[in-house]
Amino acid sequence: MMSMDKSVKILNNEKGMALVLVLMMMLLLSVLGTTIYTTSSTEVKISRNNRLMNEAFYAAERGIEYAQVDANIYSIIGTGTAVVPATGVSLTSGSTDATGLVTYLSQGNPPRGSGVDAIKFQANYFLIDTTGTTSSNTSVRLENNVGRIIPRP
Repeated sequence: MMSMDKSVKILNNEKGMALVLVLMMMLLLSVLGTTIYTTSSTEVKISRNNRLMNEAFYAAERGIEYAQVDANIYSIIGTGTAVVPATGVSLTSGSTDATGLVTYLSQGNPPRGSGVDAIKFQANYFLIDTTGTTSSNTSVRLENNVGRIIPRP
């Protein structure tokens, strides 16, 4: 049997304590490193998605601006629908592209506050519907209503 002195000596022996502390610190640092890596990876993905959505939005907006100023669309549309962009025009810029439709909605008086005499002029109203797309197939769809003022017949 062990004597009482030997039992106390074994209990007071702290030779393995440093190893236990180092292993606990390594575990803690590993968990912290993994958490930081996961968080930064998620932030990078969020940032990339935000950039792609912005690029697609600007492409769709470019399509709307093109459709608002291209007089050829409104001269051929009549009471139907026209494709954006018109034949022979490309709205591709870098890795983004824009496509869409301009649809005739109705005819009526010019909008209030436009400063146009409703006796001499009328307005044709159109819906512009464009979709901007990036090379990674991220897309944004925008709609805009437009009134084009023309002389009354």
